Amino acid sequence: MSQGDGGNKVAVGTGRTRVSTAQRVVSLWYFVVVVGSFGMLALLPVAHAAIRLRRGILWLFVLGYGGIAVAMTFLLERAASEGESEAMLSFAWLFGTILFVTVTCVHLARLRTKILYPPPTAWVESGMHCGLFSIDISGFGQVGRSSEIFVQVRRMLFGLLATAFEASGIAWDACLKRDTGDGMIVVVPPHFPKFRLVYPLLSRLTAELARYNVVTEPGLRIRVRVAIHAGEIALDEYGVTGRPKVLLARLLDSRVLRDALAEAPDESPVVVLVSDRFHEDVQDQGGPGLDTMSYRQVLVHEKETEVRAWLHVPDPVLRELR
Repeated sequence: MSQGDGGNKVAVGTGRTRVSTAQRVVSLWYFVVVVGSFGMLALLPVAHAAIRLRRGILWLFVLGYGGIAVAMTFLLERAASEGESEAMLSFAWLFGTILFVTVTCVHLARLRTKILYPPPTAWVESGMHCGLFSIDISGFGQVGRSSEIFVQVRRMLFGLLATAFEASGIAWDACLKRDTGDGMIVVVPPHFPKFRLVYPLLSRLTAELARYNVVTEPGLRIRVRVAIHAGEIALDEYGVTGRPKVLLARLLDSRVLRDALAEAPDESPVVVLVSDRFHEDVQDQGGPGLDTMSYRQVLVHEKETEVRAWLHVPDPVLRELR
């Protein structure tokens, strides 16, 4: 299963971009230009890579390759004009050209790979409208829990979360994730439909946690609070930031959500708070499996934030998902 991304496809389960055979063949023009010009036009594919990868340091390589090409041209002209030393200069030019072309092709092969198969989070840019998902384990730091239990609980939750994302059609490896100690913030790439954060993700996560809690000992059982929002993210030197992320944190830490989990039946491992904007822009648009009637409007007042949101306690029984 895959999701479109500007002509490429992101493979669900790997997060890696699938590239068509045509794209791989066309990208071979890098090597055709270098070998066909004996390295004299090597600066052209390197300049193209600098533009595609947005790496300023590559422009220094463009200048370097251009300088080497000029030097090789000068050496060739000297070989043509010299008398006794023509053979030696010709040999030096031939050896230098072979070495130059080889080094250039190796360098371009690495740049070509980075262009065709960018890192899973290469999509992250300021101003992108992304889905935001935050989760927190209730009572994680309660007295009596050892570090070993912390490790087991985190490993189990994050494993179930990854499985739920994948099963919902959102590539886990393609998402940007930040560990919060007793939970995680997940930024979902904009090319994945945002409604999947609600359905089927919440249903699957709830069902898997409910199954896990039935068979595990009390000290390892997991109940979580979840907040869902969407908005235009911002980037700084420390990562993703911006008002949508702040609101996500307010929803997750709200008294409304904490009280809802405390009041929910023990067999209900998940309570979720969806932002009013997400509810209006995504859920109210309708779609297969979206049950807006089970969400009730609440008022969230945390610190300087006072907003409406939508509270939901998912059914722990996994029903048929289409």
